[in-house]
Amino acid sequence: MNRSARIAILWHGNREARDHATAENNKFSPIFEEFQRYNSTAEPAVYNDEFVDEVRDQLRQVDGVLVWVNPIEGGRNRSILDDMLRDVASSGVFVSTHPDVILKLGTKEVLYQTREMGWGGDIHLYKNIHELREQLPVRLANGSSRVLKQNRGNGGNGVWRVEFAGGSTARESDPVVRVLHALRNSTETQMPLSEFMNQCEAYFEGSGQMIDQPFYSPVPKGMVRCYMTQNEVVGFGHQYVTALLRPEPGSEPLQPQPRIYHPESKPEFQSLKRKMEAEWIPQLQKLLGIETEALPMIWDADFLYGPKTAAGEDTYILCEINVSCVHPFPDSAVPKLVQTAAASIKNDQK
Repeated sequence: MNRSARIAILWHGNREARDHATAENNKFSPIFEEFQRYNSTAEPAVYNDEFVDEVRDQLRQVDGVLVWVNPIEGGRNRSILDDMLRDVASSGVFVSTHPDVILKLGTKEVLYQTREMGWGGDIHLYKNIHELREQLPVRLANGSSRVLKQNRGNGGNGVWRVEFAGGSTARESDPVVRVLHALRNSTETQMPLSEFMNQCEAYFEGSGQMIDQPFYSPVPKGMVRCYMTQNEVVGFGHQYVTALLRPEPGSEPLQPQPRIYHPESKPEFQSLKRKMEAEWIPQLQKLLGIETEALPMIWDADFLYGPKTAAGEDTYILCEINVSCVHPFPDSAVPKLVQTAAASIKNDQK
């Protein structure tokens, strides 16, 4: 770059947070610091729908913006933000992750679109409430436990484990099901299947959809989160997730266990790293039509362990891809994230 590039780092907050934000007093301070190594100046851009035009004016003055905002939180969604980011991007500002890429990569529908890849399996898509009512009873008929997920969400919101309650069968006109929400501190309940499906109507509003996949237990090996910068693995997280596990009768809801972070060189996860970089990310890009330069600066994929192969090798089942607001992440990811972002902004300026 012939001049110092200006990069905005955007997250959600209120007016007070915006007025007092600095490069040091936020959770992204290591990223601000790292940008200094690349002849770049990073600045905070605290966002709220209430002052979207102020943020728009700020972003029009920078060369690039990196965005960390959840798709759904506190009754809010990203519709106003995403429209503003599209507008800013059209004026020549580099935006990561671009909202149109999030719609391709960061919704639960990607599980269905990639179901024939090595991380896929018995995955179904309900495009409307009528398909849910027709098809879900059939999928529960063999006594299996299914996981239903709204298309856009985070933190377990709209993710349900569902199965027939003891004694109920698909032959009944309205069998009873056991349902457990993945939101923290949720407790399992029983209700008629029709009542549960009525609850799901809200997930189909607008362009809403739901994904249906088998329940895979995280016991005993836990869940592996694979972090990427564009098409390179930059770290891992390992966690014994409890969100859809039932506590002992009479016990309190199970609490989440801490996620332990590891660099990309962690020996236990090298087979997953190779699969991601050599096979799955290229296949994903081809299926969704995403160029490497458009892939997010930081994104992740959550995997549970599947059955071992005949040769005793681990297999992996994709549970979710996170794009909109990936944080925290391993310290090992920061240098590559910033290096790639700085290079992308430089190329965008040419």
